[in-house]
Amino acid sequence: MISVYRDEVKDALYRRAGKCTSRNGIVSAKEPGKWTASRIKALRKSLYLAQSVFARVLGVSLATVVSWENSQNHPSTLACRLMDLIEAYPDILLEAGVVEINEEAGGRQ
Repeated sequence: MISVYRDEVKDALYRRAGKCTSRNGIVSAKEPGKWTASRIKALRKSLYLAQSVFARVLGVSLATVVSWENSQNHPSTLACRLMDLIEAYPDILLEAGVVEINEEAGGRQ
């Protein structure tokens, strides 16, 4: 799924002459979304991930995720951007090999 979008982006950008910059108006980037404690927790739960696994997915410590979900700290701009992408395209975690599903492991069926 992601590769389809990649091709569309490449096609759109390659038609332009010169570099793609915000100055020449060819491309612009939005600010990352605002991530509240409840939104972070909702994203994590929608992915059915424990806090420890979610922390590993984002490349942060368990204590960091706990502090975000308890409104003790706020995620960095980079973490917000990553959560924006995961929220929009959750399958990217599997496609990019960030998470793997072990079919032989226990759990609910």
